[in-house]
Amino acid sequence: MSINDVTVKLNEKNPFRWVMLMFIFLFYFTILGFTNQTFNILLATITEDMGWTATQRTAIAGAMSSGMIWFVFAAGTMLDRFSVKKILGSAVLLSAVLIFIRGRAENFTIWFAIMFLFGVASAFYMPACTKMIGLWFDSKELPFANGVLTAASPIGQLTANLLGVRIMYALGGWETLYTLMGTGIVLIVFFFFIIAKDRKSEDAALTSTIMENADLSFWKNIGGILKVPMVWVYCIANMFFLGSIYAGGALGQVVYQTDPRWMLDRAVSGRIPAANNMASMVAYIVVPLIIAKVGSKHYRKAAIVAGFLAPVCFMIGIRSFDIRVAFTTYALAGVLYGAIVPASKVLMLQLPEVRGQRAGTALGVYVTIERIGITAMISLLGGMIAANPDTMANSLANFFTLQFVAPILIIIGGLVERRRANTVVTATAEAKATAN
Repeated sequence: MSINDVTVKLNEKNPFRWVMLMFIFLFYFTILGFTNQTFNILLATITEDMGWTATQRTAIAGAMSSGMIWFVFAAGTMLDRFSVKKILGSAVLLSAVLIFIRGRAENFTIWFAIMFLFGVASAFYMPACTKMIGLWFDSKELPFANGVLTAASPIGQLTANLLGVRIMYALGGWETLYTLMGTGIVLIVFFFFIIAKDRKSEDAALTSTIMENADLSFWKNIGGILKVPMVWVYCIANMFFLGSIYAGGALGQVVYQTDPRWMLDRAVSGRIPAANNMASMVAYIVVPLIIAKVGSKHYRKAAIVAGFLAPVCFMIGIRSFDIRVAFTTYALAGVLYGAIVPASKVLMLQLPEVRGQRAGTALGVYVTIERIGITAMISLLGGMIAANPDTMANSLANFFTLQFVAPILIIIGGLVERRRANTVVTATAEAKATAN
């Protein structure tokens, strides 16, 4: 069926959608934002306390992504078939338990197992949060809702950068910090199971009529997504951009704290990514609103420009060896994040072959490729800085050139979609001419 057969169903807007957005915001804030960034900041300290080697440190840093790779595709397909609320709540509960026992891990093997299982739980809660947006928000509100969800992570990271080390010292160590964090997340999940409402894929606020119920079986969902070239284009674009962000976040603090030309204190080094967090958490919400006012047709153009400028900002800041310059350039990159980081996901979710009913499966593919990229890039960056301990900053700056792949692929995606639209217009005109 051709693209002109696509229609979007806009159900009556349910005010409860804001309650659901609040819950998934809290999950991203506490787990993806605060917990993960606290781990990045304290990685050097934990490595020293546990007596890990550089190789073990890199393995622990990549264990979460390794766990996600093996399960996120299955998680995505399950989200299209089973209760999103139950899957999301269970995954967050497991994450909370693993965060709690992280503070009691006694050796490298236990730590690796905990982080790997934490990745497994993340494989379910992360796509479930995005799937929840598609269930409750229509095409007009999708960029804004996705921006709010995306902003939750940098807000949590900012909180960790500003307060994480202080809280750790106040509590007496990172072990107690993780114990209390796990307990707090359990309480949030408790209220989620009581208050949150479930919604089926066929009742989503955004659906496409090119797919009937008969087209939504397990294998048809998988096959229907895997054969769409544009899904792969956007997945790979996201893999390079977000993969490099996560790798830089996981090991960037090691660079700033141990590179002979930087040698920053733990608390001071956290101010650099904090600048990025402060700017991006606002940009993720404000930029989609600005683009909507100017015209949604400019969304792709804004993402492309931002995608080329953001890595340049990073490279300038890293090579400056001046915390004021780095703070400024990281903040500028954070503003640019508002356009480029969510772009691949939003553009993919708006594809007619993905809308609503197959969003979970598409997100499973999306996050699987993303996590493969993150794992590979953490290993790549870890090897680069380990091989050049005296010039770690140069290695980190060079590493961010990988981000240029994303805007290039988004350009290609735009050309392909424009060609497809022109083909549809031509076919429609020919059909009308024949009918006449």
